[in-house]
Amino acid sequence: MNKKHWNTLVLDGSVPPKLIRELVQHSYDLVVASLPAKLRPKPKP
Repeated sequence: MNKKHWNTLVLDGSVPPKLIRELVQHSYDLVVASLPAKLRPKPKP
């Protein structure tokens, strides 16, 4: 796997939970955007 864009977080309380959620959401969005349209989850209404 290409680790060029990987980041490491130390979950020792020094990173605010809100920032962790934002980083995870951003990573998820990047992965979903790279999927073919038929495999992407449908948006919630």
